[in-house]
Amino acid sequence: MTSPSIVRLATPQDASEIARLLMNLQNENSIFPPDTEKVSWLLGRVLYPERIPPGDVGTRGVIGVIGPVGALEALVFLIIGSFWYSNQYHLEELAVFVEPEYRKSSHAKALVKWMKGQVEITGLPLFTGIISNHRTEAKCRLYRRMLPKVGEFFMLNPKGSNLVLASS
Repeated sequence: MTSPSIVRLATPQDASEIARLLMNLQNENSIFPPDTEKVSWLLGRVLYPERIPPGDVGTRGVIGVIGPVGALEALVFLIIGSFWYSNQYHLEELAVFVEPEYRKSSHAKALVKWMKGQVEITGLPLFTGIISNHRTEAKCRLYRRMLPKVGEFFMLNPKGSNLVLASS
């Protein structure tokens, strides 16, 4: 049975389920191989911000999830970032993922609405996009209905490279 499409803040109790969803996302739609140590480091900074040493100005973020502890159905992962040419901060979406069996729900819309709410909470602009070869056009239509468009993504591999999106 599908949970209501209500996004809540992730807690440390969600760590293993978040890792599972992120690996499912990676298996479905990745370009590069995963670095589990890097993923663990980033999750630690977001789920345990109290462990970040004083004076550390590194990555901060937030994760929204749908579903009960131990049985997550969807997630959205945002960090605070800045472009190379500016000290202006923004919210940067790292992942939006709904497990396949819950994709007929309103979870994806709820995750996008939650991201939009984070813009108001933080006062920071949001940058999000679709890097996918799996149901790409449907995802793009959803985003176009809910967010203003600011460009597109393209990818070119070196000759002989075997880098492709996982679902290609």
